[in-house]
Amino acid sequence: MLRSFHYAAFSFHLASPDGATAEEIKSYDVRPWAERWYASVSERFLNAYFQNVVGAPFIPPDHDELFSLLRLHLLEKAVYELGYELNNRPAWVAIPLEGISQLLNS
Repeated sequence: MLRSFHYAAFSFHLASPDGATAEEIKSYDVRPWAERWYASVSERFLNAYFQNVVGAPFIPPDHDELFSLLRLHLLEKAVYELGYELNNRPAWVAIPLEGISQLLNS
């Protein structure tokens, strides 16, 4: 879900709303909004998920281990998405590349 939220937040530059050109879309300063939206939605999703699975045997009890595993799975998914986009939608590679970059720099 987190990777889907990332796509939803950052795919705005791939669409042409109301006949806008690609250059006009790139000039919109919505990236800060997209980053905040993605962070907020992801946090709410994870909080709700972890509230529902508290004590489950598949959730590591150590907080650091849990978030290391989460980051690892997100990175694995983003790398898979990069391969998919390169093979099917080259214009979309920026989205998984951005996700990979964020994960490696966090």
